[in-house]
Amino acid sequence: MTLLSAIAFTPAILLGALTVCLVWPPKLRSPLLLILSIGAGLGMGLSSILYFIALQFPPGRLNMPVLQTVLALVLAVFVFRKYRRTNPNVISFPSLSWFQWCLVGLTAACLAVSVLVFANYVISRPQGALDAWSVWNRAARFIYRDPEHWAATLSPDLPLLRHADYPLLVPLNVAWGWDALGNETLRVPMMQGGIFTFATIFLLFGAISLIKTPGQASLATLALIALSGIVPSGTSLVADVPLSYFILASAILMYLYALNGDLPLLAVSGFMAGLCGWTKNEGLIFIAVSGFALLIAASGNFKKALAYYLAGLLLPLMMILYFKSLSPPNDLIANTGTGLLDKILDPDRYMTIIKSFMSDFLKPHAVIMYLYTLFMGVGSVSIRQRGVLVLTAVLVLQILGYGAVYLVTPYDLDWHLLTSQQRLIFQIIPLSIFLCFCVSADPESVFFFHKAEADTGAV
Repeated sequence: MTLLSAIAFTPAILLGALTVCLVWPPKLRSPLLLILSIGAGLGMGLSSILYFIALQFPPGRLNMPVLQTVLALVLAVFVFRKYRRTNPNVISFPSLSWFQWCLVGLTAACLAVSVLVFANYVISRPQGALDAWSVWNRAARFIYRDPEHWAATLSPDLPLLRHADYPLLVPLNVAWGWDALGNETLRVPMMQGGIFTFATIFLLFGAISLIKTPGQASLATLALIALSGIVPSGTSLVADVPLSYFILASAILMYLYALNGDLPLLAVSGFMAGLCGWTKNEGLIFIAVSGFALLIAASGNFKKALAYYLAGLLLPLMMILYFKSLSPPNDLIANTGTGLLDKILDPDRYMTIIKSFMSDFLKPHAVIMYLYTLFMGVGSVSIRQRGVLVLTAVLVLQILGYGAVYLVTPYDLDWHLLTSQQRLIFQIIPLSIFLCFCVSADPESVFFFHKAEADTGAV
């Protein structure tokens, strides 16, 4: 059943990868790993939207693997024609020095161990964490068992902490996976958790190797695996890893646009930003944040850039608005009543939030990143200054958005911080690591005094 679950998701990944190939700028190198990692999330997000649209028309069932395969074949024709005409270096395999081979080999070994750890965790805890079976898979079961009445999962009669208002990307992928296999197997949510976990890891490696060096990409990947807890978090089978993936993907694509001005990348960035909001409510903050970051990324051509960004954002945003029109209000909004102004004007709440956030920013894994950047020194940031500003703006604004939610929370502030802050910080850790390794110098140039980065930004 594990193999069948993997096969069921393969057309979705292929569909996403071909979409990325179609919009990928010919002047950029085309690392296969990066395209596949972006395509994996894009395909899963697009598949959830297609399945959600099908649910609106009885009987609500749709053979997703067949539809995905047909769409992938159509896209394959266009991709073939594009690359036959432009003849770019479609698959990029850079030559590596012995030092780079050592770092890449160490990363590969760490990745192999991570796969074994992931498999051991999900086998020992097949239902995932509490929220996995009580929120995400609960919604998937409502949808799979009775697709014509899928909206029953939005019932306000559900207990408050079962979060009927949570977006449906994760449950929808589980539901159509079960539908494709004809079996409500736990291997499907396990497989989805694995796809997003390792797509995040490969995305970070592929992006850093594109803009910096394979050695820097290897160190960034080791940091992500060793310091962030992404592997055990992925085995929880909840939506935090998918959200962290989409935040990272959208920010990377906007970063590449800021460096090279390729507008199609901005459309994909907008789509990924929309999928953040289609994954978790916290992703709605990122949609607003990425819109502000666009002001920095496209300061010289904002109107055209905004049009491309909105073109990518439109479809998932429409799904979010329609879904929210049907779902019960979020518990934070529903319970925010009197005393709101008092909370905003209370300086003690600000200090409590700042102290709580600082405790996370000064944890050992964060300090290691600060020390690494200090030790390695700042690389040639000037050639990527606008991109670095974009990433910094995204991180700062996302943290401020989280802080604003805590400021007005209707719950006890200390309890709310204790039970959710670590999860929110995790959502931006992959992006934080990406920024750290974008800014810091690469090990090739530090230890071997090679000019490893081209003046064009190594892309």
